Amino acid sequence: MIAGYVQVIGLAIFFAIMMAVGQGFYMAYLARKENEAEELRRRLGTMTHEEAEAVLFRERARDAAAGALGSLGVHLQNVLIEAESDWTVGSLLVRMAAGSIVGVVVGAIVAFPYGMFPGLLIGILPYLLMRQRGSARNRMLIEQLPESLDLMARSLQAGLGLSDAFRMCAEEMPMPIAGEFGRVFEEVRFGRDYRAALNGLLDRNPRLFELRIFVSSVLLQRETGGNLIEILNTISGTVRNRFLFDAKLRALTAEAKFSAMILGGLPIFVTLIISVMNPDYFTPLFEERVGNGLIFIFCSMYGLGGFLMYTISNVEA
Repeated sequence: MIAGYVQVIGLAIFFAIMMAVGQGFYMAYLARKENEAEELRRRLGTMTHEEAEAVLFRERARDAAAGALGSLGVHLQNVLIEAESDWTVGSLLVRMAAGSIVGVVVGAIVAFPYGMFPGLLIGILPYLLMRQRGSARNRMLIEQLPESLDLMARSLQAGLGLSDAFRMCAEEMPMPIAGEFGRVFEEVRFGRDYRAALNGLLDRNPRLFELRIFVSSVLLQRETGGNLIEILNTISGTVRNRFLFDAKLRALTAEAKFSAMILGGLPIFVTLIISVMNPDYFTPLFEERVGNGLIFIFCSMYGLGGFLMYTISNVEA
């Protein structure tokens, strides 16, 4: 009877948490759509001067959670910035905690008590989602950057200034590079100097080394002089060659990464199959002290092997 009450309470808590998490994702979706509409209005020029200035110069608030976590908080903040998310570090941590609670409750209902510990891993899903979204956006920026630099070089050859070259990229290029360069153009138009505007571009994309090369070259050229058209063409060729080399490298290492995924998932798959076919097969591992020690050793070796396979198959360009 008590076990039945516990399951009912667990299910009620699970559904309540799921509703809260769904509401959070729905509010994030609405906020993202509002930002997209705001960005479209800004690019179309239908905003008033005050509205555009407020959008351009508003600063992302670093909440108390980001400051309290130190370097980890800065890392989480950068992940959210790259993903163009309205979440703060505190809201991200709340979602991760809610995901962990949901995983623990589901794990306890399915397989108490052993299912509770794997359920904690569900809490990392919001972070992985933001990380994946930021990585996809960074990849699109790198793909669009060479063509954008070529367009800027052609605009300068036609007699336009650097500010108008940024405007041309904002009008002719697709998102997200159009939004980034368009923001630089409008920040300069509203009175911010190039160094601050370009440094803001780097702050919004901290992991893009190619973009850092571009910003450093433009700032250096403005201070010391030089042929900016030639500089942009050189950077464009360099970025394009790096992108092609990275694509070839990923193609050459795809087999090793796929083998690492198969080898890493095979023990888990076999364990699940044996547990379904013979539920009592692994009972001594959990009930005996020697079995507990073996589980710890196996998990440690499995984690070390996965890390080594990832390190070997992950070649930096």
